[in-house]
Amino acid sequence: MAATAIQLEQVSKRYRAGRSRTVVDLIASSINQMRGRNLEVHSAARGKVDANIWALRDVGFEVPEGAGLGVIGRNGAGKTTLLKLISRVTWPTTGKVRVAGRVVSLIELGAGFHPELTGRDNVYLGGGLFGLTRKEIDRSFDQIVEFAGVERLIDTPMKRYSSGLYARLGFAVAVHSRPDIVLVDEVLAVGDAAFRRRALESLRQLIAEGKTVLFISHDMWNVRRLCDQILWMEDGRVRAYGPAADIAERYMGEVNLQALANQGVALQSHRGGSGEVRYVKVDIIDAQRRAVSLIAPGDPLAVRATFRADRTVRRPVFQIAIIDVDSGLVVTSASSDPATSPAEISGDGVLECRFDELPLRARQYVLRLTITDDHLMASYDQVTAGPRFAVSGRGKGVENLADEDEGLVSLPYRFSFS
Repeated sequence: MAATAIQLEQVSKRYRAGRSRTVVDLIASSINQMRGRNLEVHSAARGKVDANIWALRDVGFEVPEGAGLGVIGRNGAGKTTLLKLISRVTWPTTGKVRVAGRVVSLIELGAGFHPELTGRDNVYLGGGLFGLTRKEIDRSFDQIVEFAGVERLIDTPMKRYSSGLYARLGFAVAVHSRPDIVLVDEVLAVGDAAFRRRALESLRQLIAEGKTVLFISHDMWNVRRLCDQILWMEDGRVRAYGPAADIAERYMGEVNLQALANQGVALQSHRGGSGEVRYVKVDIIDAQRRAVSLIAPGDPLAVRATFRADRTVRRPVFQIAIIDVDSGLVVTSASSDPATSPAEISGDGVLECRFDELPLRARQYVLRLTITDDHLMASYDQVTAGPRFAVSGRGKGVENLADEDEGLVSLPYRFSFS
């Protein structure tokens, strides 16, 4: 049995909000406080206001040493508060938090860096904040700089660094500070794809060395690649805690797809083009002609789009692209053929683009829709982030989620040996 690195026992965290701001409100609150109404704010304008915000309620779980735990949930579910309690940034209102070992919190990369100092100076400053001696930083200095990829700028003031380079150096200093427990909160959203791969690999290496990693992210695929257990937070409580494959499948099916089903809002935003003809409604439909947002690998899929032309448009070209949400890569695109499309359109119309088989891996995808002229010179409409859909794991978990090296599609293949 591995030793316990983190233990929470019935932890709750309460914040006070809506404090009085005017003299009248302050007098009203003071009078009512003397009457025993300590948990309320009394406003002359708004009356009684509940000032208690429970970020966490009765949260309890254990994390063994050498484990990777993914923490998922919607915004406001209590994920960041949980990390702040474990890192001792704040303290629980009730309950106990036990942590064994030295904690490095990657909630805000580069916190503690001074913009007027050079990268070299900030490496020593940041390392000192993480508890390293100067000799220890000397031994790791070259590795930190190489990992961050800032060799040419290391003696340049950090105010001249981009936000991505700033965060990369902060991450490099943190992971080279010999932590026992690493708390990561959405920091892998910064940097390019190559750095994100290095960062994930460094966190994997820490787990292999017996360190403990808590990883908060809305990117289910990175969570699944890094963690073997997932903690699902909802409204400040633990919704589920268990094997990553099972929890990720449940989360993707129950939470993400609720947002995916909201097609209308997506179509109203992220618009471009001159507007002579525009998409009015876009549906993703299955083989039974039902609107769906979840399909199984290899299933057929069709995109049915209603459009409206305010004036006559000659020889329009309609294009639909399927894009991987996490990487932004275009999986495939389809364009209407001017030779078989209407020579001109006006008023309302409907088009349908059918994919007889989509060999996509279990991930989330988004549609990008455009309407141009036949020379691709005039852009009438452009929906850069249209309706979304997800490919499920057929109920078998998401053990084989694709990462950036495995590709996005599952093509048929066969091995032979001689």
